[in-house]
Order: sequence, then C-alpha cells, then structure tokens
Amino acid sequence: MPGTRGRSLSRLVPLAWACLLGLSLVAPTAAAGPRQAVPTRPDQTAPERAGASANERILVRFRPGLSVVERAAIAAKHGLDYLGSIASRRLVSFAVRGRDTQRALSAVRLEEGVLSVTVEYRRVRFADPTTEPRFDEQWGLENTGQDVATYPGVPNVDIDAVAAHAITTGDPDLVVAVIDDGVDFGHPDLADRAWTNPGESGSDGGGLDRSTNGVDDDGNGYIDDVNGWDFCHDDASVHDLDDDGHGTHVAATIAGSLDGRGIAGVAPSVRIMALKFLSDNANCGWDGMAIEAIEYAKSFGVRISNNSWGGTDYDPELETAVAASGMLFVAAAGNGGLDATGDDIDAKPIYPASFDAPNVLTVAAIHNEGWLATFSNFGSTSVDISAPGEAILSAVPATSADPRPGWKLMSGTSMAAPHVTGVAALAASVRPALLDDPVALRAHVLRTGKTLPRTAGKTATGRIVDAAFAADRTAPVAAAPTGYAFVAGSILGASSISLKVAWPAGTDGLSGILRYHLATERAGTPSGSPAATADRSMIRAVGFGSTYRFRVRARDRAGNQGEYASGPLVKPLRYQETSAGVVYSGVWRRQSSTTFSGGQSRYATRAGARATFTFTGRAVAVVAPKSASRGSAKVYIDGAYAGTVSLYRSSAASRVVVFAKSWSSSGRHTVRLVVAGTARHPRIDVDAFVVLR
Repeated sequence: MPGTRGRSLSRLVPLAWACLLGLSLVAPTAAAGPRQAVPTRPDQTAPERAGASANERILVRFRPGLSVVERAAIAAKHGLDYLGSIASRRLVSFAVRGRDTQRALSAVRLEEGVLSVTVEYRRVRFADPTTEPRFDEQWGLENTGQDVATYPGVPNVDIDAVAAHAITTGDPDLVVAVIDDGVDFGHPDLADRAWTNPGESGSDGGGLDRSTNGVDDDGNGYIDDVNGWDFCHDDASVHDLDDDGHGTHVAATIAGSLDGRGIAGVAPSVRIMALKFLSDNANCGWDGMAIEAIEYAKSFGVRISNNSWGGTDYDPELETAVAASGMLFVAAAGNGGLDATGDDIDAKPIYPASFDAPNVLTVAAIHNEGWLATFSNFGSTSVDISAPGEAILSAVPATSADPRPGWKLMSGTSMAAPHVTGVAALAASVRPALLDDPVALRAHVLRTGKTLPRTAGKTATGRIVDAAFAADRTAPVAAAPTGYAFVAGSILGASSISLKVAWPAGTDGLSGILRYHLATERAGTPSGSPAATADRSMIRAVGFGSTYRFRVRARDRAGNQGEYASGPLVKPLRYQETSAGVVYSGVWRRQSSTTFSGGQSRYATRAGARATFTFTGRAVAVVAPKSASRGSAKVYIDGAYAGTVSLYRSSAASRVVVFAKSWSSSGRHTVRLVVAGTARHPRIDVDAFVVLR
C-alpha cells in the first residue's frame, strides 16, 4: 500500500474509455513484436456424466500378452457382455449385466490381467458458438490467424472457447455481477441473460407486476430492483440512453447469448446482474457507490464479479469491501496514462487492481499476436494473467444517434477482464464447490491458463486464460507401472534396497497431466502416503522378502484426478555370495567384515577369475565394496557383454550397487563377472546379489 493515500472517496472510471485509463477502438494498436506461428490444438469433447444404470458400459484395458481365452474368462467371471474392442490399445468395451457398476469396476480392477477399467460415457452434441454470425471476428474466442482490423493473428492465441463450449456454456443459475455503467438488456445478445430478482418479479398478489409496482417487495431497501440497481441515480433502471456502452460491451463478452445473432459470450448461458455506478456524470463513479454495489451483490450470494474500472487513489474502505465480498473479484489492470502506454503497476498502483486481497484477480490485455497491448498496464507481481483485450467485438446499446443496438470493436483491459470473468463462470459451472471459495477459484483460473511466452515477466503467471482447460472435467488415465530397476550407485541397506519404479505416459484429453501419484502396497496393505511427482518414475525403498504392488494415478492441470492403475506383484530377494546360485571359477578367497552384507565377501585378484549367478526375476543388482585398492570387472548378461564396471573409489564405501539390469517381465537369466586385472589395484569383491521377482 502507498505511503500517501489521497482522498478516501476517489472517483473511479471505466478502464476502456478515453481520458486517464482508456481507449475506444477505431484502429488497433500496432504489433508489439515479430510474428511467429503457434500450432493449433484440436477441439475436444467432454462427456455428460450420468449415474450408474443397468447394463452400463465399461472400458477395460488388458495387460500385454493376455490371450483371448484369458480375457473371456475375466469377462465371464464378472458378468460382462462384450460390445467391441480396439485391438491396438488392448481396450475392450463391455456391458455390465444386472449389478452395480461401481462394484463391477472395483472387482475387475483387482484382476491380475487388467491394467485399468473405467466407466464408458456417451458423447452428445453441444451448443456451437461458431454459428453466431460474427463469430469469425471474435479472435479472442478462437484465433485461427484471421485478420482483425488489417492485422493477421497468430493461431491459438485465444482462450479456446470452442473447446470449452463443448464441455459447458455455463450454468443458467450462476449469476455474474457486472459492476460498471449499466447494461442494456434490450440488446438481442443480452435479452435472455438478465438476472431476475425473485423478490421483485411476478405478481404481488394484488394483480400488479412486482417489477413495476413501486414497492420494495423484498424489503432490501431498493424498489423494483428486478435486474440490479443504479447506485449513481438511485433507481432501478440499469440502462440509460447514451450512458452504458461500456457495461453492455463487457456484459456481452461474458454472457452474449448463443442465439444466432451477433456474437457469442465466453459463458453464454450464465446470468448477468447489472450494478451501475459509473457514468460521465461527475456525480457518479464514487467509492461509496462502488461499495454499495459490492454489498448488493454480496447480499444475493453472487460469487463472481467483473470490475473494468479503477483509479489511482487508495481507499481502505473500498479494499475492505472487496476483500469481504465473498466473491472472485476480477479487475482490469488499467490502460496506462494519458499517452495510452501501459504502466508497471507494481510501481504505480491503481485500484482495485492493485489491492492486496486474495480474491482479486487482475488482468492485462494482449492483442491477436500474443504480445501485451501497448496500452495495457502490467506488473510481475500486481497483474495475474492476460486475456484478449485489443479489437474485441461485442454488443453496444442503441444511442440517440443510432436507435438500433449493434456491435462494435473496442480495446482496453476492460475488454480483457470479462474474458477472465467468463472463464471463471465456466469453471464454477462444472465445479460448483469453487463458488464457496473465491481464492480457490482464482487459483484454478490461474493454474489452468496456458503459457504465453510473450507476456513473461509482465504478469505473475506469464499465461493467457484458457476456458477449455479451466472447464475440463475429464479425469486423466494413468498407465500401470511397467519398469522396475535397482538403482546403480545406491547403497544396500541392512534389510532394504532402492528400487526405481517407472510407468508410461498417461493420457488426458485436454489440459494435460500435471503430476502423478505413486502408491505403495506391501503385503497387500498400503505403505505410507502416495508420493507425487511430475516425472514418470520414482525411487522407493523396498524390503527383502516382502511382496509389493505399485499403483499410479494421474492428476491434470484442471485438478481432475483419475483412477489408480496397478502394476504386478513384485518381491525383492537378497542372495549372499555363498548362495548355491553363485558359481566361482579361478581363485576366490573369503573375507569377513561387519561392513559386508551378511558379514563376509568373496574376492579375487587375478584376471580371468569368474563369478556366475543364475536366477529367475525381472531385475538384478550386483553388490560389492568400492575402494582405492579395487579394480574392474567385465559383466556379461546371458552370455552377452554388457559393460565393464569399476570398483575403484578414492574413499571406501561398502554394499554399493555396482551394476543393475532389468527386463520387462520375469525370466531366467545369468550374470557373469570376469576380473579384468586392473594394474596396481586388481581386487574384485562379490558381496551379494539382489533379484526382483
């Protein structure tokens, strides 16, 4: 917060209008840097989830090598009817006969021959924003490289609205407050998008329409506030001729209807509560009016608001109202100074964008090539994310000069903020619990943004908001562990060894896998908490003689978490150098020491001496001491040369895994060590072998 506050009741202005912070668009800002193509991503379709029903379908992925007969036996055991398969993916569709689907899932998942099993969902058609007559001009929703006011765009510099609308167009019961200069709900793109106050609509019992009866029917202090309130003029009219072009443009960007007319909003099925407090009138735009608007929205339980306005004076009362609003407070970052060049608001804050409240999400504007618009404010700590804000087509109301409502290109961070507000509404529509936690909703919107390198250092995330990622609700599918290897260079414990568990990449239809979770079962019982990693492998300590199963599940960037995929049962076994499976040739001697595994080792000093170990397993480790007196040995696996290992180390170390080898499945193998006869330090020891069965 600044040291000098200024007056506490400052006047606030829309961030896309002329004067201190604004621009109305006639021509776009010049490109801010070189152009470079960005690959497009295909549209995705997400399932409509339904409750389990009789004969519901499931998808079963079988392990490699499982015969048709073995698959059929599993199906028969669990009452599954074959429906079809994709042979290349070992994926089979079954119908569940006469039993609870979740129980069938749980039972089939335990089969040794099954990698994964999930419910199979039916896909259906969704509303298509591309049918709106002027959708091609809405580069912010779908940028294919089309020209916008003579400037060609860069494909995929957009919010991926088409893919998002295949998932949801927004919950019709979700209300977004547009705190601005009013909204013309008479506009064809907004006619069906108005929030209706249930306490001020319908008949009042005396035959009068409660929306126009001049009575405060719901007792909240506002008469006939059917769609919101005008806090400047203190009346229920949220549309004043020649006075709400900004708010109407913002509202339609958020929620313009999919009605075959004009444009598509980011969340075209949600409702808009119009809260007017801004105007060119000098009596409007004051903090007290903004606070009252915030309190009004709060009183109706509104959890998301758009705030494309601001000023340079700090008001603690306004900050308190924002922080206590209980809503995600999306704020435009502002459009710089009088020269329309953006400022660093880390150094020159504006409010409410710069409020240090955890529910404030501040938005910068980019143009269709992915660079920050020249007018847009920025800040590596004060500005959270970017969104399309230059040459944005949206609805404008009728005026005294033109009685027909229409559509207009406008630029400003005022135009960027409603893109983010709409994305937040889509995310909350598929994840209603986020509405109860605006901080979590904010984090979700930021986390699911896609990287935009040209904004790196200009915003806290370096990302552009992404509607499809934010609305993604399809859980990723993890692959079961397939790789098991002892870790060369690790130290054998008294009763354990380090094992690297690896798995193939999982699949996710949209937002991409963020991390994996590896769970460990020892003797059929969970061992510790699942561990998370962004990699596809993890090292775990395993005890000799115990049976283990490792299970993997994936979590995507949208927060969806899939089912566990289970690997096979494995057991690490230790064989001392005296084991019957070890055969020596040449001269080998014994040495006892508490530093050796089992208390002793075998060693040879003459070149050509051999130690051969025969075993059955899927991984093997050779354990030996290292020191300055030790030399090298050649290693042969199943008769083939596998490499030379050195046991030389300037400082001594005991029970070192000096060699490790693994296979995709268990089998019978031999490991042969042949002393190489290194000059001046020829000694080679064999301490132990460890096998994973």
